[in-house]
Amino acid sequence: MAKVYINSIMSKFVKKLNLNNYDILLCFILGLVAFFSRFLLLEKIQSHWDGPQYSIAVVRFSLIQQTPAPPGYPLYIAMGKFFYIFFKDPHFAILMVSVLASVVGAIALYLVGKAWYHRIVGLTASIIFLTGSTFYYFGLTPYAYLTIPATTTLLAFITYLIYVKKGNNLGIIFGIVFGISFGIRPQETFQIFGLLILGFLFLTAKEKIKAVITFTIITLIWVIPLLYYTGVLNFVNISISFLLASLTHSTVFQRLELIVKGFLLSFGLSSLALLYYFWKIYKDSFKISNRYYKTIIFYSAWILPSFAYNLLLRSEHAGYQMSYLAALLMLVSYAVWKVIQNNKQLFILIVFCIAVFNLYWFFYNRDPRYVLPYRPTSFHYSDIRKNDLKTGSKVNFILSKFNPKNTIIITNSVLWRPYGYYLKKYEVVSLDGLADNTPGILHLERDQKDWNMRQFENKNLTLIIPKNVTDIVFPDDENYQYIINYPYKVFNLPGNSKVTLLKVNSGDVISYKFHYLTVFKAK
Repeated sequence: MAKVYINSIMSKFVKKLNLNNYDILLCFILGLVAFFSRFLLLEKIQSHWDGPQYSIAVVRFSLIQQTPAPPGYPLYIAMGKFFYIFFKDPHFAILMVSVLASVVGAIALYLVGKAWYHRIVGLTASIIFLTGSTFYYFGLTPYAYLTIPATTTLLAFITYLIYVKKGNNLGIIFGIVFGISFGIRPQETFQIFGLLILGFLFLTAKEKIKAVITFTIITLIWVIPLLYYTGVLNFVNISISFLLASLTHSTVFQRLELIVKGFLLSFGLSSLALLYYFWKIYKDSFKISNRYYKTIIFYSAWILPSFAYNLLLRSEHAGYQMSYLAALLMLVSYAVWKVIQNNKQLFILIVFCIAVFNLYWFFYNRDPRYVLPYRPTSFHYSDIRKNDLKTGSKVNFILSKFNPKNTIIITNSVLWRPYGYYLKKYEVVSLDGLADNTPGILHLERDQKDWNMRQFENKNLTLIIPKNVTDIVFPDDENYQYIINYPYKVFNLPGNSKVTLLKVNSGDVISYKFHYLTVFKAK
């Protein structure tokens, strides 16, 4: 009985999308484009911290070890575990979640844009999603952020139907979508709470109960095993401690710069359509009706909480901005539709220019000679391939030349997790103060071996060489420049890569500070 009722509710929601055979064909094409454009270009080597954390979590879930980082990405990791059944490679399994998110996102954005405004809006949103640098980048790398445009846009559409259109029987679907969104990335709730409050408040009392029950059922599916495995108090303490520690110390102006970059990298030329449409509204002395007041309130509830979070608390890159970027994606696509005024030839020309520019900006190789340092989350394809070549060659070189029983790997924090992922049997150490003199970072040391990590304060900025260790290997290109008054050997590898070797003895002491390292021989 319950199954029949839920199917009836889902059927009514699908009818609101007003699909025909042409829409189904377009969805199929967009899904194929999303799949092959991502699957064929996936990263080969882990490129940042998040990937190893998620990949290890697929085979060994541990919030204490930050695999994954708290509060855990439960449904995201569950999807990775599903793909792991078939591929037996945790890195590739979690990458397939990004491919799936690309496919679902492309289709969902088309369907919502079409049902919300017009087929042109949906098609434009999907094409920008498929070609924009930030969206493309997250489709090729292991991050949970790419699930947000689909889940948040679906939640926003349901909220729009509830608040603006005064739709009925939407409590269950509201609870389902929020439950899935919460399960994939629980911390995203801070950024979408405006939509949640607006949608929930304007549900009828009966639909509120349905929404709460549905959300609770979906959440309990992953909360019960998670809390059983980690313990309630442990889960709460670890999550709160991690979230507080993860707040960045950057200034508002630095975060604003990242916000502007995220917008431009996501939308490229299409951002001009939005600016032009706003100018046109102002020029035409646009009069706001009651309906438009509601639309303004709706978009404000969608955009402002997420924007404020990024501006005032944390914004390291465009991934943190995905909630309000999803709203801007819909507005940009709507602006394109308004600008072309249903002129099909103009639509094809404008969208073609937007897509070509986006793809050029993403695929253009900014460092063909490999002279610039690697930039994680740069949102450029060339940096993905650069990391595949450089980090891959270094990992293979270390595995073939050095014995893990007498070798310590010392690296900077940027690629510490990826090196530890591949060099599992080696002790991999990050001396953060060697490359970063930021207060709070200078004395931080991180160690990992067998995918087990620990971090602590190294107030003396020294490292005593343990028994039987003879080789200290630095896989970062620039580290040889920091070594003072001690002999070293540099190995040149593909991609203008360098690996530096120090020969040491038990009891020797490495002393370091920002851009400086030397070795004192044991007495």
